[in-house]
Amino acid sequence: MNELLKLYKDKKTVFNFDDLKTIFAISNNQVLKNKIHYLKTKNILSSPTRWIYILQDKELNKFELANKIYSPSYISFFSALYHHSIIFQYQDDVYLAYKKTDEKQILDFSIKLKNLKKTILLNPDWIINNWYYSIASPERAFLDTIYLFWDIHFDNISNIKLEEVIRLLPIYHNKALEKKAKSYFIK
Repeated sequence: MNELLKLYKDKKTVFNFDDLKTIFAISNNQVLKNKIHYLKTKNILSSPTRWIYILQDKELNKFELANKIYSPSYISFFSALYHHSIIFQYQDDVYLAYKKTDEKQILDFSIKLKNLKKTILLNPDWIINNWYYSIASPERAFLDTIYLFWDIHFDNISNIKLEEVIRLLPIYHNKALEKKAKSYFIK
């Protein structure tokens, strides 16, 4: 089972059907479905949701799982703010910028989808893509959070560059947001 070694060596923690097709070099969908079923019965793979697979004994990256299930999306709001040390209170939930608002319980955490207008959601500015998941930069997460939640306390805005915030503001087309964002930096 040389392909299993490839699967374990892969840096990904979450795979979709096409990922497994490539890793196992199987072009026949039915053959691949049978292989996946076999690996699930042997507790090597599990499927937290349809067409998404994780290795049972490999540490799961929640951000990667959330991004793989919901596309197009990116990690933002409280998840990205904590990741960038802008807020200090950890939340188990994963917050995603997405095309609709919803919540899905998966494994031992919730994925909280927050609706952003298409012009904001699909704008790639200040979105960091590390090949496993996409996450908002500190400035983008800051603006996304104010945009949706308005009155928020941030523990440490020293990781946010005001000049980057100012350059990013035009994608939101919101004068009130511009004024509110700048107010955090004026003391």
